[in-house]
Amino acid sequence: MTYKTRFQYLFDKARDIAQAQSPLKAQLPPLFFFTDPKRTPHPEDIAIHMPEGCGLIYRHFGENHASQRAQLLRKIARDNGLTLLIGEDDALALEVEADGVHLRQASLPRAGDLHAAHPELILTAACHDSETLRALDTESGLSAVFISPVFASHSPSAQGVEALGIKAVREMAGLSSLPVFGLGGISCDNILSLRDSGLSGIGAVDAFKL
Repeated sequence: MTYKTRFQYLFDKARDIAQAQSPLKAQLPPLFFFTDPKRTPHPEDIAIHMPEGCGLIYRHFGENHASQRAQLLRKIARDNGLTLLIGEDDALALEVEADGVHLRQASLPRAGDLHAAHPELILTAACHDSETLRALDTESGLSAVFISPVFASHSPSAQGVEALGIKAVREMAGLSSLPVFGLGGISCDNILSLRDSGLSGIGAVDAFKL
């Protein structure tokens, strides 16, 4: 399976998942590639293979040359019909004219002010517990939230954390008025199991590795 074929498969299945949840909520890409400096050190090489309509979340974690890489990803995104969000760094997002910002759960208190100051930006955020998820609504300024880890994941933040599994994912997705996306351990091998999970889309890291 070529990279393009694999990524297209993921996109098609993610779109099916989103449409099964609610066609009316399909305002964001159904599939997001989350970059990681260690696991995907050259995200631009991945981005050029992604199908039109996908999303890309660039998380630089303070890596060198973040501005230059963000500029390159912005160009690739524009040339290929991708939606680009910058992780945590709204200043960088504005600098490169990205489509939005993805926040950590710890940064959720920033969402309202950020949305008020820059309503043109798409805002998404991580959310790891039911109580926080239940409290979020459309007034938060967020367009969607990502819950994780759906399945066992190689992410450093998921080490020692029990995977949610389909049942818990479905329960959490039902708690929020916002579109809920799944992240963590999702691959070509298990994405079909999320068809009726209540998710509005998915995010992945390792599934995009070259």
